[in-house]
Amino acid sequence: MRRFLSLLVFLGLALAQGLSEVWKAVEVPGGICADGSPYRFYVSPGDPRRVVLDFQGGGACWDAATCSPESPTYRRRVEVQELLLAQGIYDRLSAANPFQGWTHIFVPYCTGDLHVGRATVDYGGFRVHHQGARNALAALEYLFRNHANPERVFVTGCSAGAYGAVFWADRVLATYRNAQVALCGDAGVGVRTEDFPGFRVWNPRLPELPGLSPDPEVYQVYLALSRAYPQGRFAQYTTLLDGTQVFFYGLMRGERLPSEATARAWAESALRAVTAPAQAENYTFYLAPGSQHCILPRPELYTLRVGEVAFLDWLRALAEGKTPPRVRP
Repeated sequence: MRRFLSLLVFLGLALAQGLSEVWKAVEVPGGICADGSPYRFYVSPGDPRRVVLDFQGGGACWDAATCSPESPTYRRRVEVQELLLAQGIYDRLSAANPFQGWTHIFVPYCTGDLHVGRATVDYGGFRVHHQGARNALAALEYLFRNHANPERVFVTGCSAGAYGAVFWADRVLATYRNAQVALCGDAGVGVRTEDFPGFRVWNPRLPELPGLSPDPEVYQVYLALSRAYPQGRFAQYTTLLDGTQVFFYGLMRGERLPSEATARAWAESALRAVTAPAQAENYTFYLAPGSQHCILPRPELYTLRVGEVAFLDWLRALAEGKTPPRVRP
């Protein structure tokens, strides 16, 4: 057992050393995670004219039960497993990676608020710092300061990071009006109950877009972005029965484990949410069968195919400023 633990420690140190070779930590003065620990983001240097702005996923919390210290529904401090595993878009050495050679800014998530919170909440005996907006803004300011005139910017994120991407994309598009900017939300389609309290609890920073309501649905944000920035490219990916998204929808409905009825309701609402912005010509989507959650951090990014369209080709076209076809099983 001791030898096994020693091996784990050795591997952890080796991975951490390898991480620092590729990803440089940027400390954020005043940045804070849910548990009060310090915040930092990571940059893998590359071509300064091509930049990926990537928001990490990691659940959410909105009440005493989901936000408790024992709750498994959200990250409380900076963790970077995606960078250590180096799969999907994090495989910086793969020639097949559409973003090989790009500068990659990775925005960790540790506040339980979809990267947009501006509140510190007392849940009765413990506090949670929902300060995702402060942390995300630090990464954006770094991007704008160090990349004044990029040619291409790709804004993305998996799960909770998909919400971070869509809710902050307006700032990127407004700043880089002469660049090719694309947004791709990975497995965060925005299905929620009518009485979901999260946004009231978090006091979120929301996109500044014409005609957008104070409590918008995610599909409404995609549509508003597509109309306000016709030169941009906007996209979503999800599986048709995403297990993680179904799980969180079940929590919103008061279920510890989602029922079959909840799964069906989520699937129907998700299909509407993904296809509704399709009235905009510069919006597209890729729907895949199954229940897997996210694709960008996974090796399946390089192998998934729906019909005649490989996901890798679809993603590469989006990164190049094109609007790839709408794909569904």
